[in-house]
Amino acid sequence: MKAAARKPAESGLDTRQRLLLTALRLYAREGLHAVSLRRISAEAGSKNSAAMHYHFDNKLGVVQALMRMIGDELHDIARALRAARSARPGLREACRDTLLPLVELRKRRDWGADAVRFLSRLVSESDPQMAQLVNNMFAPFWRHLDRALAPAVPELPTEVRRLRLMFISVNVLHGMAEVGWLQRSPLGDLGHFDGDTLLDHLVDYLIGGLQAPSAT
Repeated sequence: MKAAARKPAESGLDTRQRLLLTALRLYAREGLHAVSLRRISAEAGSKNSAAMHYHFDNKLGVVQALMRMIGDELHDIARALRAARSARPGLREACRDTLLPLVELRKRRDWGADAVRFLSRLVSESDPQMAQLVNNMFAPFWRHLDRALAPAVPELPTEVRRLRLMFISVNVLHGMAEVGWLQRSPLGDLGHFDGDTLLDHLVDYLIGGLQAPSAT
């Protein structure tokens, strides 16, 4: 297979970073199991077909490096949000602060949209090692939101509250990853909403699902 031309965002980088961004782009668009390390090396323009093994050892090493890169960005954004708040956030603010780092990541980095789609694919992985990587990265965000939720929905048992949080968080992540699909939805073009409005609707969706009365 002929190596594809590198994207501008990947030019001028050192070999390791170029390989990493190429892996992110391919994993985001095709999934982890559809892309070999050899192909990543080729599409990154590396003359050494074993470059990925040299820098990352194996696919798990690549995913770990990507998670560190993405996690560092998300934590930086989250820290800035917390520092800007002068009071303990209410339920809506806590939900918004939990989602906003993913929104800001898309704006902040050329690879931000690929990162969100990659995370969306990763949370669907059944491999226990991959699942642990996801848990390690997202645990601070989920715990922060769960603490804010507890006093806001006191009628929900702890396990029910956390179950809903996990269901809704995964759905929201998938929705944010495929936001372009709104332009061709079966109910018509819904892609005309601006980013802030979409975020507000996502927060409404999150809060609504969490505050709904329990059927049991």
